[in-house]
Amino acid sequence: MLTINQLSKSYGSNLALNQFTYSFDHGIYALLGPNGSGKSTLMNIVTQNLKSDNGEILLDDTPIGKLGASYREKLGFMPQYPGMYPSFSALDFLRYMAVLKGLNKKKADKQIDELLHAVELHDVRTHRIGSFSGGMKQRLALAQSLLGDPEIVILDEPTAGLDPKQRIAIRNYIASVALNKTVIIATHVVSDVEFIAREAIMLKKGVISDSGSPYELTQKIEGQVWQTVVAAEEVQAMQEKFRVVNIQNGERGVILRILSDVQPTEDSVTVVPSLEDYYLYVFGDIL
Repeated sequence: MLTINQLSKSYGSNLALNQFTYSFDHGIYALLGPNGSGKSTLMNIVTQNLKSDNGEILLDDTPIGKLGASYREKLGFMPQYPGMYPSFSALDFLRYMAVLKGLNKKKADKQIDELLHAVELHDVRTHRIGSFSGGMKQRLALAQSLLGDPEIVILDEPTAGLDPKQRIAIRNYIASVALNKTVIIATHVVSDVEFIAREAIMLKKGVISDSGSPYELTQKIEGQVWQTVVAAEEVQAMQEKFRVVNIQNGERGVILRILSDVQPTEDSVTVVPSLEDYYLYVFGDIL
């Protein structure tokens, strides 16, 4: 159990994290919020890359400061902008990271082979990282975060730069390895976590504005998500009057998805809310 109590962090006059308190057990936790909400700050404090101003982090009731290196051995971290050596091959990089983590070479080589297959980089394992696309580097960064079978995995924007097929594959892989781990994912791609997250935490200007299972959160706007079809010349007026969260061209006109506590038009029908709808409901005023 990872427990965070009253964690705060300021950068000058900017309060990036304000009294953050939460408990994480096994499973996937989604950390959602716009840029500047404090997600990366929280992750860097949890991974001890940054010191908090106040508060504490406990692992099974023991402050992580007292655990020292034994705590870091339980951690896997994928930063938003992972630094890599461009002259290294993918295989060399993972072997290098395994040495830094103090892993047994035989066991590490076996796991590295499995991870390269899982992130679909096995065929290019001897290629230089400098030749990789952004998406390939993201997948390699994910692989290194799972080296050593850590108990706690922190992932900052793990699917950035991936195409839809790769995103689905990585999402499913993360779900499969999270059965006996605590996985915390910060992401802007809400659909990537909607069906795999145990709980979602809405972080707004350093404060938790809401949290719960995706189902619990979406139920809060049941009956407030509408779909209607309008003529193209009506779209702007609808946007000025209502919170339009999606626009799609259809055969009979423009299909609008709208967040509203009243029926936008006589022809509007309610639809099942998604976690992305709730995200826009919470953060739409600061996007």
